[in-house]
Amino acid sequence: MQFKRLNMERLTEEQYKELILKTEVIEKDQFGEKVLRYSDGSYMKIFRLKRFFSSALIYPYWRRFVRNAYGLKRKKIPTIEKIVSIVSIPHLKKTGVLYLPLVGDTLKTVLNENKLTDDLIFKFGEFVAILHHKGIYFSSLHLGNVVLTKENAFGLIDISDMRIVPFPIPLFTKKANLDYLFRCRQGMKLLSSTQREKFIAGYVKQSPKALKAVMQKDLEEKHKKLQG
Repeated sequence: MQFKRLNMERLTEEQYKELILKTEVIEKDQFGEKVLRYSDGSYMKIFRLKRFFSSALIYPYWRRFVRNAYGLKRKKIPTIEKIVSIVSIPHLKKTGVLYLPLVGDTLKTVLNENKLTDDLIFKFGEFVAILHHKGIYFSSLHLGNVVLTKENAFGLIDISDMRIVPFPIPLFTKKANLDYLFRCRQGMKLLSSTQREKFIAGYVKQSPKALKAVMQKDLEEKHKKLQG
């Protein structure tokens, strides 16, 4: 991937203030704006250096975001449609990535609208197994970061925390990723017992034959802990 091919822009303090007035702030924290939405439907995700002594000094978060977008495209996993430009914001020591979003609804939204059918949950389980088989370890895997597109395909958003390798991720990494999904407040806790069983069935179906029994047992143990 060639970052130099991306259109890069530098914003002054005054230009940034004007940008805030022209866009909608979708997400912010004590450090300022994190996500902006433009009137044309595009978004800007704004990254800061969270710690002075960090690997992000060498490979900043915005580059990881862009790298992961391209990596998912190569793996044929739906994600943000296009990286438009990179925006340097020197006075804040931040960098923004302007992009076109993946169109669809998060699984959390689909669930809240009572549209998350058993079939979709089963296919979600299959999708996670496919991610793992394709070498994708998505650290922030939960219902709020998985999108159901208009074509009824699953895609990923908020993709900064991710590793993509050219081979299936190891068994212990699969278990760790699923453990997060089951423990996360936006994860499997939102689903009913029956729905979690559907997810497990979908995941196991797409697992390699040699790992089906191991993954079945691991996922059932996670399920029992939530039943509590």
